[in-house]
Amino acid sequence: MSDYDFLSIICAAEAAGELDDSTSHAAKTTRKYWVHPLNQKRDEEDLFKNFYSSIRKYPNKFFEYYRMSITSFDELLETMRPHLTKQHTNMRNPICVEQRLTITIR
Repeated sequence: MSDYDFLSIICAAEAAGELDDSTSHAAKTTRKYWVHPLNQKRDEEDLFKNFYSSIRKYPNKFFEYYRMSITSFDELLETMRPHLTKQHTNMRNPICVEQRLTITIR
C-alpha cells in the first residue's frame, strides 16, 4: 500500500466522521438521572451516619476498619476538611466530609 492509498483512506474516514472525537461512546451517552435512584434516599436513611457514629464507640473495631486510631482519623479529617468540603446546592446535598474520607481510605 502506498502513502497515497493510506492518505486516501484517512481522508475518507475523516469525511465520514469516523475519526471524530465527538462520536465516541462517552459523547453519545446521556444521563438518565441527575441523582440515581439508589442515592436519592441517602440523606433520609442516614446509613453512613449511623455506621460512623456506631463504629466510633468501639475503638478496636474502628482501628480494624480504618487502619488508624480515632484520634489519627480526626486529625487527618481536620487537615483534609477544606479540600474535601463541597458546596450545598439546590439540586442535592454533598456527601459529608467524613464519608468522603472513609471512601478514600477504604
